[in-house]
Amino acid sequence: MEQILIARDVAVKFYKRFEIYILSVLRFILGFYVFTLIGTIGHSMDALELITGSAMRMPYAMLMGLLFTILPISMGYFLMAFNIIIQFSASMEVAAMVAAALLLVLFFYGRLGGRERWMLLFMLLGFYFRIPYIVPLIAGLYFGIQSVFPIIIAVFLWEFYPLAFNLMQVERPRADTIIDIPDSFGQTLAYVMDAVSNNDRWIAIAFVFALVTVVVYVAKKMDVDFSKEIAIAMGVVINIVSFIFLRLAIGIDIHIFQMIILSILCGAAAIIIKFFDVVLNYQRAERVEFEDDENYYLVRVIPKMAIARKERTVRKVSETQQLHEVRRQLHKEAPVDDFDEYLYDDAPSETKKRSLRREPNPKVYEEDLSELYELYEDFEDEDFEEDKIPDKYD
Repeated sequence: MEQILIARDVAVKFYKRFEIYILSVLRFILGFYVFTLIGTIGHSMDALELITGSAMRMPYAMLMGLLFTILPISMGYFLMAFNIIIQFSASMEVAAMVAAALLLVLFFYGRLGGRERWMLLFMLLGFYFRIPYIVPLIAGLYFGIQSVFPIIIAVFLWEFYPLAFNLMQVERPRADTIIDIPDSFGQTLAYVMDAVSNNDRWIAIAFVFALVTVVVYVAKKMDVDFSKEIAIAMGVVINIVSFIFLRLAIGIDIHIFQMIILSILCGAAAIIIKFFDVVLNYQRAERVEFEDDENYYLVRVIPKMAIARKERTVRKVSETQQLHEVRRQLHKEAPVDDFDEYLYDDAPSETKKRSLRREPNPKVYEEDLSELYELYEDFEDEDFEEDKIPDKYD
């Protein structure tokens, strides 16, 4: 467990150190991928072939991804809506219907504040990658109750996204003249309203995801140990049970076994995300009570899991200080006045004590300290002969 915590600590520190760069790169990749998908719709008018053709699809997506990275998310949604309208511009009626729907979503929700506006894009990408079950779990954990609205809007957009393609294939009177425009728009609107009224699948799916979001949000606030992990587990169970009920009750088209496996995997992914967010030490949890003149406070304190680190004291030691320190440790109990004669230019007399503040002979700077230690040991020997002393210490 300690090794896992160490790895987590390294990853979190790396992320915090380069957070602005990591988020910018991820946002560019996200924008580039989304605009690449939008470019594959392929129902634009011939006059816009210059920017919607296959040759310009990659450079154009990179440009849009760069703008998506720089601009606020509300402007990013506007760019997406604009490009989607262009992709359906081959039919004036369909382009108008798509524009009305996207602009309604943009002005109704895209201008609202907070991080919740990201949920709309994340939910659509979750549907595209067939893992929409993770989004309500993360929304309940970190984004709050208000994230229910973008999730519902995303479900509606995803369920009726194929409707725009079907409209391109439906035979209807073309608006060749101004007089024909009302009839053409009337038939298109009637087709859309009929498709919406006969499709209750999106309502059921939106209800399940909204329910999971609310349950996770409420459960994580419970005053119990591992409340967030319990909230994720409850969200996964409710998601599985709800979709099984919808499959049996109203015959919703969903693969039960695949849904169960993906729900469990999404729950595991949510736990991993929570692990990198915070790790709590519930064994050291305690309740703290205190009061002031107006209120009485009862607080539950749960410390974060921390890795024990050894305290290190770093001290800068110059070459002169190092020599003094070694000599002090080696000779603190022995008379070294005579030995000083070979180490100092101004050696003290026998009656004076050695001063560690005097400057050593410059020759000694270049010598290895271990050689000084050996020389001192020989100096204490009674059979020591002065001619054995190297000339460099004279």
